[in-house]
Amino acid sequence: SSLKLQHVVITSVDRDDLEDGGAGHFVECIEEIRKRDSNVTIEILTPDFLNKHDAIDKIAKAFPDVYNHNVETVPRLYAKIRPKARYFHSLYLLKTIKQKNPRIFTKSGIMVG
Repeated sequence: SSLKLQHVVITSVDRDDLEDGGAGHFVECIEEIRKRDSNVTIEILTPDFLNKHDAIDKIAKAFPDVYNHNVETVPRLYAKIRPKARYFHSLYLLKTIKQKNPRIFTKSGIMVG
């Protein structure tokens, strides 16, 4: 790689305005990075894609090395902290990515403080 990168993290804001929630853009980024350097590990940090199954399928097929979706908080606080999201959709998303491609590492994060 001309940038001599070992690991790349790709993220975005929610793209609820796009039919696939932006999944296609993540896939294009993964493909372009792999074309340039197949040794770079790729992590994506995504929105929940509004629980759209076709978006989840696209991501799993693109095979990022690490799939990250932040749960952000506990179920009790979800409506207040993430009013447009659903806690169990986030868990489902992580579970589904792992089921579709068990070789993808999955991870999540929460806010503290």
